[in-house]
Amino acid sequence: MSFQIWLGFVLACWIISISPGAGAIASMSSGLNYGFRHGYWNALGLQLALLVQIGIVAAGVGVLFATTPWAFWAVKWFGVAYLLYLA
Repeated sequence: MSFQIWLGFVLACWIISISPGAGAIASMSSGLNYGFRHGYWNALGLQLALLVQIGIVAAGVGVLFATTPWAFWAVKWFGVAYLLYLA
C-alpha cells in the first residue's frame, strides 16, 4: 500500500471518528431536550442494540444468509414490510 493511500485511510478514519453519528446526535438531543436521564437511556439503548448486532454476527447468521438465498429473501422482504408499516 502506498503512503498516499494509507494517509487517505487515516484521514477518513479521523473524520469519521470525530464527526458524531445519528445515535450520538439522538442521545445529545434527547439529553438536551428532556434531561440527563432520557439521554442516558437513549445511549444505553444504542449500546444494547450494538451488542445484539455483534451477537448476531458472532452467531454466524451472515453465513446462513450467504448460503441459503431464501433466508436472505425472507429477511429482506420482512424489512420492506416493516418500513411500509412505519410509513
